[in-house]
Amino acid sequence: MGEATVALGERLRDPSVPHDVPEIERVMRGFSLTVEGMSAGVGGVTEWLRAAGHVGPLSGHASVMAERLSHIGKELTRLAEAIEKAQKRAS
Repeated sequence: MGEATVALGERLRDPSVPHDVPEIERVMRGFSLTVEGMSAGVGGVTEWLRAAGHVGPLSGHASVMAERLSHIGKELTRLAEAIEKAQKRAS
């Protein structure tokens, strides 16, 4: 999944590749889902670390990262919604 995301990022960065607004909206929604999944996964790692006795800076850092990823996922969803609204207004 990471390699696919990097490849997509490179494609989006290439000015010779044509894109349209609906595609960009779908990409943002996909990024949002990916990041939310990462947040859930890191949250699970946090719980595992705590259960394994790694309470302290390590599990604390993992917990903070899970929260940050969740926030980023929500912001990406808001961006996708803004793109969708802009597209509807332009139509």
